[in-house]
Amino acid sequence: MTTWKKVIALSGIIGIVPVFVYYFLYPHMPDQVPIHYTGGTPDRYVDKSSMELLVLALLGELGLIFMLLLYAVLRRQFPDSFRKKGAAVRTWRIAVPAVTVLFAGIGIYALTEMV
Repeated sequence: MTTWKKVIALSGIIGIVPVFVYYFLYPHMPDQVPIHYTGGTPDRYVDKSSMELLVLALLGELGLIFMLLLYAVLRRQFPDSFRKKGAAVRTWRIAVPAVTVLFAGIGIYALTEMV
């Protein structure tokens, strides 16, 4: 398995963690959870099984998909930078899991605040 495939696999595993957090927190959530705040006061509530919470739980995977699409576009636009195993490739090996961790962390934080 190449290093790039390992990076994608690791990022995919990291990105799915918020889904498991949602699964374990679901029984402890109130039926209606706040989803939007204005000035620290909740002003919109949704059912705990709503699609919006599922999207929040999938935020890590969405971050991974975004980064892979961005990688594909940039690789097509600047093929010379990606042809050699140079700085561009090394940067993406760090950036993809970093963005995935960031998005997954945001999802986990938001979900844990709803309990």
